[in-house]
Amino acid sequence: MAEAYPSVELSGGPLKRVGGAVALDFVNTVGWRLADEALERLHSYGDLVAWVRGTGAIDATRARRLAARAKADPGKADRVLAEARRLRDALFRTFLARSHDKAPAKADLGLINRWLARTAPRAGLDLRRGRLAWRWPDETLESLLAPVLWSAGELLTGDDAARIKLCAAGGCGWVFLDASRKANRLWCSMEDCGNRAKAKRHYRRRTSV
Repeated sequence: MAEAYPSVELSGGPLKRVGGAVALDFVNTVGWRLADEALERLHSYGDLVAWVRGTGAIDATRARRLAARAKADPGKADRVLAEARRLRDALFRTFLARSHDKAPAKADLGLINRWLARTAPRAGLDLRRGRLAWRWPDETLESLLAPVLWSAGELLTGDDAARIKLCAAGGCGWVFLDASRKANRLWCSMEDCGNRAKAKRHYRRRTSV
């Protein structure tokens, strides 16, 4: 359920994390994707930094450095943000294809692979504050999305891909990893789309009497 996951504070307000994986939560940074008007939540590179920081994938020091790089080259930051949104769309389509045991579009797979090639190599392990962590690739504005690509690769090549689902609420467009024992989860969040669906059913029953 939604309250079991932390939210990330963006310029447009908090964004719930209900996907169950970093890559799925990244796809969900646009709301009501399948409705007439989608709700964009990544309005700036700063929002992208805040989102990744909120997942716990980077620490505050790295977030500050990347924000400073973006401030020093705002044109490049805007281009990376636009490319990140295109990656997000490609991941959405690829996750849905994989969840239905279908081949992804070649163009989408090519875009994902280009991002993997330039941002996602794991160079080794570092010991940080007594814990082991992956050593990141060279720090660039694009490297911010390395954790998203690592997560996406693991999902797309593993058995969990069959558990990726699209929220049953019409127009929502959010995706999630169904970890329920019976694999019967319908909603991205019972508190949001689930409750709206229940309210609609209640209204239809009342008005049909």
